[in-house]
Amino acid sequence: MNTRLYRTSIHIFNMSDSHHRSKKVASEIKENLSWLIEHKVRDPQKGFITITRVRLSPDLKIANVYYSVLGKEDERETSGQALKRASPFLKRELGNRLRLRYLPELRFFYDDSLEYSERIARLLSLIHKNDDH
Repeated sequence: MNTRLYRTSIHIFNMSDSHHRSKKVASEIKENLSWLIEHKVRDPQKGFITITRVRLSPDLKIANVYYSVLGKEDERETSGQALKRASPFLKRELGNRLRLRYLPELRFFYDDSLEYSERIARLLSLIHKNDDH
């Protein structure tokens, strides 16, 4: 593992510690957002949203939140709009639950990796099926 030490005016810190903190904070945000969306967001257009991952900027000021939605494309769009409308509420609730100096800005992105992996699996099964004949 490559670790780098950086000297600041106050102390020396290890980059792996910073990375570990970022992963821990992202995990806590993911867990809390999932619970909040399921139990506290009252928007009927939210649909069935699953938070798939959260990626934080190195300074922990921006949280890219990736989600998937059970349903068709129009349901994905309405769920995405519901998340954007709920964003101020979600950030405020995260502030009540997490002990962070600064709360990151929440940016929501639809995660199509599940659909992509299903498509690849279907194509591979089709190839194997054709190879058998």
